[in-house]
Amino acid sequence: NPELLLFAPFSKGVHEMAEGGVYDRIKDVDRLSEILTTAMREYDSTNVAMDLVLFEDAMKHVSRICRIISNPSGHALLVGVGGSGRQSLSRLSAFICQSITHMIVIHGTYGIYELKADLQWMFKRSGEKD
Repeated sequence: NPELLLFAPFSKGVHEMAEGGVYDRIKDVDRLSEILTTAMREYDSTNVAMDLVLFEDAMKHVSRICRIISNPSGHALLVGVGGSGRQSLSRLSAFICQSITHMIVIHGTYGIYELKADLQWMFKRSGEKD
């Protein structure tokens, strides 16, 4: 069984993310599971509960997403089949990195006006200082 080689900005715990986090190596899967389970418990206490199974690949994806979005101007495009957990992993990662998420929901009457309003909100939000 090869040794886990995984780095994440939340290596010292989720509470360290308020100061920017510590990008360091996470020693083993058990430590990663402990950190992410704690983060998910905190997320569930303040948001709609997420029924998410944190298997090893999912935990690695959360650490990758956190690494990307914790960098200035970090963006990620997550591609996969529906129901694969992209949205849940993204929301957990955003919670860990203390970021805000916004999702455009397209429906039957969604038109150019709604698209412009959604884009306007996102552009305004991206230009604001925290």
